[in-house]
Amino acid sequence: GDFLLFGGHSAGARGAMVHLDALQPQGLVPAGVKLLGFLDSPYWLDTPAFQDLTQVEHRLPEQTKQVVLNMQNEAIVSGAGLCELDDVWKCTFGEYRLPMLKTPFMLFASQYDWFRLIIAQVANVTPSDCFPEPQCSYYDYADSGANATRQKLLVLPQVIAGTSGVYSSTCYDHAMSIWKEFNLQRVLGVTMAEALSAALEATGNPNGARMPVVVDASCGQFNCGSGCMKKLDSKCGCSV
Repeated sequence: GDFLLFGGHSAGARGAMVHLDALQPQGLVPAGVKLLGFLDSPYWLDTPAFQDLTQVEHRLPEQTKQVVLNMQNEAIVSGAGLCELDDVWKCTFGEYRLPMLKTPFMLFASQYDWFRLIIAQVANVTPSDCFPEPQCSYYDYADSGANATRQKLLVLPQVIAGTSGVYSSTCYDHAMSIWKEFNLQRVLGVTMAEALSAALEATGNPNGARMPVVVDASCGQFNCGSGCMKKLDSKCGCSV
């Protein structure tokens, strides 16, 4: 039968997350079509602000609230009413929306998501630049968010049930499905492309094969995974 892979990366993945469950009930996708969500980097947590950076431009939850307010269309935001959270903005925010999805999905989410951190911290790490001094405060914030992300990903109900999959690195990156790393960068020996292929196979398997779960918990530090392809300056880091 027919198969549809529906998704996107970054903001596109958030949009796909919002609409995924509504596609077949609304008749946009025929009922007999097998459907899998491809969600690359839509997963952020409602975490405390970094230091005193409490303004909207540094807070992804506050940005989401403003966007939803400006849209003035709760029916779209709630995915045709399928999301019944009291705070409608949460229907577009990964921490709150993903656990509610009924349609199978394959989620890709770095524990040290570059976009989340650069919005929150207004600072970037590159092959030639480090976080501002004292660096430890930046790394502590990043580590705290990474630990919380990893823990919440592993207890997503769909992941526990084996009906959806997750792929999570400790690499300092974001939305890598549009770059060569999709086929080259490995987490626990597995590339994103290989994880997606396994998810597609599991979705089409009538015997109910479990979705892939590839979550790096081997090192627990910023960009520390053995497969991370972005190499940072050796002077960057926190030593206490």
